[in-house]
Amino acid sequence: MAQPVPLYIVASPRPRNGKTLIARLLMEFLRQNRRPTVGYDLNPREPALAERFPKLVWPVDIADTRGQMELFDRLLADPASTQVIDLGYGPFDQFFAVMREIGFVQEARRRGIEPIVLFVADSSAATARSYAQLRRRLAATFVPVHNESVALLFAKEDFPPTRTEYGLISIPRLSPLVRGVIDRPNFSFNAYMAKQSGGPTEVHQWIGNIYAEFRDFELRLLMGRLSSSLGGAPAPKRKDRRVR
Repeated sequence: MAQPVPLYIVASPRPRNGKTLIARLLMEFLRQNRRPTVGYDLNPREPALAERFPKLVWPVDIADTRGQMELFDRLLADPASTQVIDLGYGPFDQFFAVMREIGFVQEARRRGIEPIVLFVADSSAATARSYAQLRRRLAATFVPVHNESVALLFAKEDFPPTRTEYGLISIPRLSPLVRGVIDRPNFSFNAYMAKQSGGPTEVHQWIGNIYAEFRDFELRLLMGRLSSSLGGAPAPKRKDRRVR
């Protein structure tokens, strides 16, 4: 049986916690693996992801019914591509309310698409409450993301993944050097990884660590599905595969 294609929704109810950076990394990770990839930028005032990938990412404003229909129709019409949504904190509540109202998760799964919410966790009690409410109301797959540059610590029990073995995705803390390099307007993670003159740098290691996190998560996701369908043992737990 064919495995469902992921629809990644990078989300948080709080601003400026690295959602667009995570979406950028995920887009390039998927492209490095030669997977058909499409993105959607739901930040109408600052469509930073769309500006980085003008040929791959569609900016969409879901403030009105027309924008909502445009987005969800497109998502359902493309079961062959791995899709990435950069969900700004502004349309956060509206997006998930519409998603629930139209029964999007169930319809997406019927078409071979698996909605996966990559929820950026932090130490705020309000963020934890928002995560708990979403998990109760929406039957999507939820996976917490720890962006170490934004939140050094948080209560992991407040952000349980849909399945324990899915674990969490960790984005290592950025040094000023790395931040300065990756914020350049035309910077490409994959193009940089292909350059090894003088040996690997701190930037190579940082990108490599995150790509390893994505690979490990997708393996755990696959094994969890197989285990569920076969009624076998649980999928392997997350391993630390960071580049040294």
